[in-house]
Amino acid sequence: MPATAAAPSTVQDRVSVDDIVHTGPGTLGGRYLRRSWQPVYQVADLPIGWTVPLKILGENLTLFRGSSGKFYLVGNRCAHRGTQLSTGMVDGEGLRCAYHGWKYDGEGRCVDQPSEPRPMSRPLKITGYPCREYLGLVFAYMGEGEPPELPNFPHFEGEGIVVSHRIVWPFNYFQHLENAIDEVHIGFLHAVSPYQGGINNEVPVISTERTDFGLVQYGARSKGAKRATYYFMPNLTSWSQPPNFPGENSWRDMLGYRVPIDDHNHVTYTVTHAHVPESQREAFLAHRKKEWDDLAKLTPVEDISDDVMSGRMRFQDIPFRGSGADMTRIQDRIIMMGQGSIVAREYENLGEADTAIVLLRQIWLEELQALRDGKPLKKWARTMPAPTSGL
Repeated sequence: MPATAAAPSTVQDRVSVDDIVHTGPGTLGGRYLRRSWQPVYQVADLPIGWTVPLKILGENLTLFRGSSGKFYLVGNRCAHRGTQLSTGMVDGEGLRCAYHGWKYDGEGRCVDQPSEPRPMSRPLKITGYPCREYLGLVFAYMGEGEPPELPNFPHFEGEGIVVSHRIVWPFNYFQHLENAIDEVHIGFLHAVSPYQGGINNEVPVISTERTDFGLVQYGARSKGAKRATYYFMPNLTSWSQPPNFPGENSWRDMLGYRVPIDDHNHVTYTVTHAHVPESQREAFLAHRKKEWDDLAKLTPVEDISDDVMSGRMRFQDIPFRGSGADMTRIQDRIIMMGQGSIVAREYENLGEADTAIVLLRQIWLEELQALRDGKPLKKWARTMPAPTSGL
């Protein structure tokens, strides 16, 4: 008998959280993140005339800083013989390969081939992405077409001090985003840290709502105050932290970008806006530098995390360090590493306190479904308000 043709499926393919966590080139999550400006480095960490290899969203790239101080992000291999371009030399506003001297401009075009008596018969170009500077960070647009306007946050641009730092984490970026809008964990996981101020005193009642920039999570306390934590699509969170350095006169404003390196590792760029008068600027910066210098002399965060994960140390016996900021990094690392490099969400049992996480996933799934189906995506706002302490 002739084979019977299979009936066409009437069920449209649906996206899942699996599409969010995988962000390499060509994936739905990767395509979506590439539609937004992503921080790729700290301005102060790359001097003029230097290069550095980077891996972002599963893509190997080269960041270099031209003679003018401008940043450029291009592919990681020379089009000639495929060697690593970050080993080359910055030449004006271009990058010259160390192997045979081929030179690339900031858009990835090969503009000089000194080893060739005649130019190549076809134009040669490697990857090139536009870059911008903002709040001490280098941002790149890795998507197709004209880049959108760079989001801005006016409450970070006023008086005070803006500083940033960079941390690499050995697990998927999305579970860190979920952790950042999970306020309930603070009073348990970070209970030993006075760095969190009075927000550890009671378990908040959590609520959430959509906004024109993503969502807001509220943590309500018994006296009626609500602490607001903001989520700015696609991968930025904003919250407030209590002051603990000389000269700070109110809670700090914080931004946290979670940028995938690959599916199992990501980097966090944290921007801090401290409300400090100009007269206290030097004292604040000196105190901050001393704390980080002192912490660098202690047992590395990674070693303490490994000791707890392996059972060589109890969680409650982790020695208190510095002002407490380092403690939260250790504690968060342990908990999120304990979920696995990509958490198995099919085994979760979410409750009412997880309402912001549920909404976050819902928003992402709606956007990825629209992207897969070729439908218009939401036009998210380019800014958001300052977070609140709720105390």
